[in-house]
Amino acid sequence: MKTALLLGTTGMLSAAAAHATARVKKAVVVSRNAGKFSFGNDVLDVKLTRVAADYGDTAALLAALERHAPFDLALTWIHPRAELLRAALDALVAPGGLLVEVMGSRSILTGPKGEPSIAALRGDALAQQAGFAYAQVVLGFVREADTSRWLNHEEISAAAIAQMEMPLARRIAGTLEPWDKRPR
Repeated sequence: MKTALLLGTTGMLSAAAAHATARVKKAVVVSRNAGKFSFGNDVLDVKLTRVAADYGDTAALLAALERHAPFDLALTWIHPRAELLRAALDALVAPGGLLVEVMGSRSILTGPKGEPSIAALRGDALAQQAGFAYAQVVLGFVREADTSRWLNHEEISAAAIAQMEMPLARRIAGTLEPWDKRPR
């Protein structure tokens, strides 16, 4: 693989971002503070192209990304409010590439009037895309005896890495049930 896009991966997904970077010749990392981001590993850091950007200006962000596209691997964590960005990124994935999209647990909830969930909409739409593979990670929680907790960074990255290595249409990290037992 030649180029990876790492969008929203400098925090809880940094281990997965490092894994992706190890697999490619060049990785484009996007965050508000991209200029300060480092894996702390010279072999990986030399592969990084840092793009300081925010979702707020979708047009500017996409223009910056288009200079580095197409991406053979895209690992993204995008909040639901950035629908236009999410949809536009699909066009930046190279033929034969892989888009791994990480989503929060609420992404599987249907709308108040029974509308399909964002995870279902994305999964259905991208299953119809020809030319690249789509693998979704939905973040759940962990039940421990009578309590529950959110996933830690290692568990989140492990699920994303598993999708890079053996992509499935949807991989649930942790559990989503019973929903009323999730951490509050």
